[in-house]
Amino acid sequence: MIWMYMMKFPFRRLVASLFLVTGIQAQAATLEEIYNLAVGNDPQLGAAQAVFLSQNEVVAQNRALLLPNVALRGQSSDNRRMLIASTPVPTERFNDHGWQAVLNQPIFRLDSWYRFKQAKNQQAEAVANFSIEQQSLIVRVAENYFAILEAEADLDASNAERNAVQRQLEQVQQRFDVGLVAITDVLESQAAYDSSTVNVINAEGSQATSFEPLFRLTGENFREVNGLAEDFPVKNPDPQNEEAWVETALKNNYSLTAARESLRSAEKGLKLAKSGFYPTVDAQVTYNHNVTGSVSFLGGKLDQRTMALNVNVPLYQGGGVKSQVKAAGYNLEAAQKSLDLTQRRVAESTRNLYIAINTDVARVRARLRGIESSQSALDATQTGYEVGTRNIVDVLDAQRNLYASQLLYASARYQYVLDTLRLKQAVGTLNPQDLYDLNQFIDSSVIVSRTTPTTR
Repeated sequence: MIWMYMMKFPFRRLVASLFLVTGIQAQAATLEEIYNLAVGNDPQLGAAQAVFLSQNEVVAQNRALLLPNVALRGQSSDNRRMLIASTPVPTERFNDHGWQAVLNQPIFRLDSWYRFKQAKNQQAEAVANFSIEQQSLIVRVAENYFAILEAEADLDASNAERNAVQRQLEQVQQRFDVGLVAITDVLESQAAYDSSTVNVINAEGSQATSFEPLFRLTGENFREVNGLAEDFPVKNPDPQNEEAWVETALKNNYSLTAARESLRSAEKGLKLAKSGFYPTVDAQVTYNHNVTGSVSFLGGKLDQRTMALNVNVPLYQGGGVKSQVKAAGYNLEAAQKSLDLTQRRVAESTRNLYIAINTDVARVRARLRGIESSQSALDATQTGYEVGTRNIVDVLDAQRNLYASQLLYASARYQYVLDTLRLKQAVGTLNPQDLYDLNQFIDSSVIVSRTTPTTR
């Protein structure tokens, strides 16, 4: 099971990442380091692990119902006996004490047997649910990490646009001063600069707050992370077969595994309810040792051993068992419907993600070409403005389009990364190695520092 692998694999990497913490983030954090810290510090995963460990005990608890149980009891009493018929009345004081050992062994208990079988399905369901949480952590770490990079891309684009507009404003002001352009060009440039300044302020706030989820995941405050390398490969899913991905998902998806085990548990629950109509048989061995201080024709000490076979045949229980059988049947029907719904959702999600990744690949390539086209358009518009065939609004729009294209290109790359991880999650194959492989394309030379929003 993946949960066992995930608990052991990152240990050395986790130790290495601790140096990052003790060094107060002396260098920018990578995706791998943040994930390794999250494995040991994420409260959501920690709570899920505690729930799993608790549910994992259900098999041992129900196995105990099939095994012998031994009890030892003891008692001691002080007694006073008075004989009313005698004169004078004699009084007898004495002590009784003793102990009893009882051994019970279930012989025929269908209810305990089905509880034990049901517990195994509940344990398997718990494993699947914990695996879901562990895969979810991988995706959550990636989502939060790339949200920072996207916020940084937005900030870079906003700063670049503002700087370009500022230069444009200075040039227009100079041309206005010598009478080459009208005042409207200056006003348009000033309005564009003010608008771009607002965009920078908003982008700074978003970039600063984008670091906050890392504290929730790891318990540590990060000031810097590394960016994604430009040579990160963007390629179509392999195999290029939608139904092959869906088939794999229907076999390996952990939500489906949990739903199947829930259905099997409900089937055992129905058998458990029906077992209320059947008799139970228990073997019992009892050993008694009693000592009395009273005068008895049996003597002061008595040892007794009893072996018994106890049979209980339910005849009428007020209709309770019949009602429990009906309720268990409804639970079984609900579990079957839930499984059907989960299968359809998994198939739908897998198809959507497969299509989304192919779309992402095409979008990334198109966005890259869009940057080139926007740059060419800006150059041509700038030239046209200088010769008088275009106005300042055209130049400002062309600049805005260029920086928007750069932001859309970065967003398309990050969306591709996340959709790829989500597809692997849908088919049940996502594991920490996928994140470690992705970390190879985290560029240590690209540092994203948390901004301090300024008040202007």
